[in-house]
Amino acid sequence: MNKEALTNIDDLVRHWLTTLDDIIPQLIEDMVTTTKRNRFDLVTNVDKSIQQNFEDFLHEHFPEHQLFAEEKSNEEVNAYQGHVWVMDPIDGTTNLVKQQEDYCIMLGYFIDGEPTLSYIYDYPHRKLYKAIKGQGAYINNQPLSQPEDLKLEDAIISFNTLVMNDATIHELNSASFGYRFIGSCGLDSTRVFLGQFGAHVNTNPKPWDIAAQFLFAKELGLKMTTLDNTDLDFAKAGPFIISNKACHDEVLKILNANTGYQK
Repeated sequence: MNKEALTNIDDLVRHWLTTLDDIIPQLIEDMVTTTKRNRFDLVTNVDKSIQQNFEDFLHEHFPEHQLFAEEKSNEEVNAYQGHVWVMDPIDGTTNLVKQQEDYCIMLGYFIDGEPTLSYIYDYPHRKLYKAIKGQGAYINNQPLSQPEDLKLEDAIISFNTLVMNDATIHELNSASFGYRFIGSCGLDSTRVFLGQFGAHVNTNPKPWDIAAQFLFAKELGLKMTTLDNTDLDFAKAGPFIISNKACHDEVLKILNANTGYQK
């Protein structure tokens, strides 16, 4: 795809994202929450309405594009061929419901399986993280620099303690500078983009939790792999780490000692 065509898509998507500023407040005011697999697996009218709104946007502007998203079956989608958008309409739904804080909208655009555009919109703070293939990464259109090397002993790391055994938690805390966990894979990952966190680990993500991060990792010189340190498939997901390259291997060594995490 040439630069002009990519710029046109970027312009339209960023404009669509700005329309959410007028839509989300009313959706939250009228919020209805239901559960899926269990009482902790929440979905709201906000998730569903945003996804439907984006689906309508694609039908209008890019009818040949496919949508691979959280609140649909995706059976008809071939994620590796053609133009595919991977979407999490609300990443951090529990945070939205319980806090009205720390959630985001995530979009990853792939052409024949190659990450080409990515967006993570921190709506509560009006921060838009964007990456364009071969053109870098940005926050509110200001370029992001590649984070400096960050050794584990100097790094804050992010992981869910509920899926780690006690020995692993202790060793990670001892080896690192500190621990934080936002509870939104997208927002935890943005801290790695910014160099505020050394690494974020998620042992049970879905494709829409991780798709947007691929291009940011590439453009910012970060490492994004499985927890076995192999290539990660954006359409299948699974346990993953996004990390500053200087602490990646050491985090994985700790995680993989004594079966330290649950999938």
